[in-house]
Amino acid sequence: MFKGLLLEESLTDLGVLDLVEVTQTEVWDVDNAEAGQPEQWTATSFQGETDQAGEVAEALSRAMRPAWYANFSTETDVYVIFSRRVFSYTKGDKEARETVTRYALSVGIPESQVDWGE
Repeated sequence: MFKGLLLEESLTDLGVLDLVEVTQTEVWDVDNAEAGQPEQWTATSFQGETDQAGEVAEALSRAMRPAWYANFSTETDVYVIFSRRVFSYTKGDKEARETVTRYALSVGIPESQVDWGE
């Protein structure tokens, strides 16, 4: 099974949520919103079957707005999804995480928002 979190404001098409089981939705007041970002975000927790992780990651990447990301983890792997780009790495792989962090910053993700969990 995989579990993850995304911000609905990051998506161009909420229909992609039909591919996962939404487990919780809440609205967050954001104190680190950047210019052009809303001050409230709709945080959606979700889960799905491990054998569908790649398919879900690719679908999310097609629905992701630039300068946003989503993430989810299986028991062993982390997926970080950007617009038209998917990264996956083994949990605890610091070098791979740093590669994804550099990419996130290069596409405009504010450093204060580069905070996915493993």
